[in-house]
Formats: sequence, structure tokens, C-alpha cells
Amino acid sequence: MNWFAIFGAGLLAGATTCAVAQGGLLVGLINRQKRAADEAAVGAVAVDTRSSVAEDLVPVGGFLVGKFVILVVVGVLLGALGSFFAIDARIGGFAQLLAAAVMIMLGLGAAGVAGFRDIRFTPPESWTRVVRKSTRSQSAFAPFLLGLATVLIPCGVTISIMLLAATAGSAAAGGAVMGVFVLGTVPMFAAYGLLAQRYVSPDNRAMSVILGVVIVLMGLVTLNASLTALGSSVTAQTVAASVMGSRSGPASTAAAPTPVNGVQVLRIDARSDGYSPQVILAKAGVPTKVVFHTDHTRSCIVDTVFPSLGKQVVLPDSGDTEIDLGTLAAGDIPISCSMGMYSGTITVS
Repeated sequence: MNWFAIFGAGLLAGATTCAVAQGGLLVGLINRQKRAADEAAVGAVAVDTRSSVAEDLVPVGGFLVGKFVILVVVGVLLGALGSFFAIDARIGGFAQLLAAAVMIMLGLGAAGVAGFRDIRFTPPESWTRVVRKSTRSQSAFAPFLLGLATVLIPCGVTISIMLLAATAGSAAAGGAVMGVFVLGTVPMFAAYGLLAQRYVSPDNRAMSVILGVVIVLMGLVTLNASLTALGSSVTAQTVAASVMGSRSGPASTAAAPTPVNGVQVLRIDARSDGYSPQVILAKAGVPTKVVFHTDHTRSCIVDTVFPSLGKQVVLPDSGDTEIDLGTLAAGDIPISCSMGMYSGTITVS
């Protein structure tokens, strides 16, 4: 298990879609807490309300602890189940599809679009009554519950790591995979929450609109990634290729190999920045194997799926991995990393 790569995936998640979707929720909750505190202070004796950095990080810490707890539990369950059951390769794509829908709805709500403004993803007020009415416990407990709830809207990177946890081989290994991943998200989420505490005003309408637009855009990116991971024929890439035609330049293509002992072996380099060749030709009606070659590969491509065949393989960071595809019928067989960031095609004729 490449723990450094998993930690790096956490850093990536903290800086991209997870920060936009889940960080946006955290900022919204922090702003509501700040607004409630301001309202409670109306008419009270004026006091110095400046807070220290440590106090500003309390809600962020609560959020990260909740996120850590729930994802480690999920990792344990996935690791245990994965050691007994085969996980459908398309589950990551469907989960991303759901996450994209939630992100787009929340983004439209944050931007103030009618019909979406009342959509909330925060803990019910009644939940916080179990906490003593101290500023520190209240500011930490609600974000803790929100951290637990983020499991319902995982970002693309999180889904990829969940799939990796499911193939870790044991409950302990699955929990460790998710724990290391969450630790990787800590630096960016801490910075994000601190900046929100210090500089984002609860009544800043322009900031809400900007945040909403960004979340919608990232939701659309996640939607496209989910369609790619599911092997859809309609994605941003296919639409662009159709519109641009030959101007977009041909994808790298490899000719069908000559069968050896009645078996054709397709060889594909799984690099950190994509598959090479992107399109590989194969003959129909011939037993087929694919050999993926990795060489210090660090991206989500190490978790590769064949969505139309329901197959998934976790590649080592370096080495050759052989996959038996059986005898193929004519048609296109899409290949994708589990996050939908990189794709390729086996064209069978």
C-alpha cells in the first residue's frame, strides 16, 4: 500500500473539490454561528470579541474530527466487506453522480437562486441541545456533526480512496487507508476554515454568490467525471471532440496486436497523466488480455475501471498488471480511472 500517495490524495482533495463542496458547507455553518453570536450580543454590554487563532480553529477542528471518525468507520466497513464481496466497478461513478447533484443544488442555494435557497445541509438545532451552552462546545459540536454528515456528499477523490479501502484486504487496512487520507486534508481545511473565521462576513452577499457559482462549477466538473467513470458516450470530452472534429487532433491509437497462441495481449501504459495509447484496437471473437504498465504512477489512474464490463483493478505504483477480458464482441470498451479524470478506449472490430 502506497501510504504517501494516499496522503497526497488527501492534500489534493483539500485543495480541490472537497474544499469547494465540504469546505463551503463548513464556511456556511461558521457564518451562521457568527451571525447567531452577533444577534445574541445585541443589547449586551460591549466586550472585546476578538478571538485568538486557537479559538478560530475550534470549529475547524470539530469538523475534521467528525470527518476523520466517520471515514475511518466507513473504511473499516469497506475493508471488511471488500474482503468477502466483489465491489461493482460502477459504484464510484454512481456515487459521484449523486455528489454532483447535491453540489449543484447547494451551489444554487448559496447563490440565492429561487427554489434552492431553503436547501440546507447543517445539523438540526435540536441536536445541539445535548451540548452545554458554552461558546467553545457549541462552536465545535455543530461542525463535528457536519463532519460526520459529509460522508453523504463525498467528493471525487474521496470516492476513489473509498474504493481503494474496499480492496485493501482487511477491515484494519481499510480504516487505515481512510485515516491517512483524512490526515492529508487537514492543512488545507484548517487554512480554509481559519480564513473564513477571520475574513468572511456572514452578511457578505457577494461572497455567497461567488461561493455558490464555484460550487456549481465544481458540481458540473464532478458530473462530467461521473459520466466518464460510468463509460457514458456523452461527456464534455466527447462533445468537444464532436464539435471540434479533426481540429482537436487525433488521440494516440495503437493497432490491434497479432494473437499469440490464440490470445491477443493489449499493452497500455497507465501514467500519472493518462493512458497511452488512449485508443487501442482489438479483434472481435479473440480471447483478450490487457497488460497495464505503471512506472511511479501517482494519480487516480492506479484505480482503473472497465465500467461496461463491471471490472476494476488496483494497479501498483510500478510494475505490470494483467487483466483477462475474455472473448470480446465488436464495439467500444471504455477505460477510466475511478474518478473519471482520465479515460481510454478499446475499439473492438
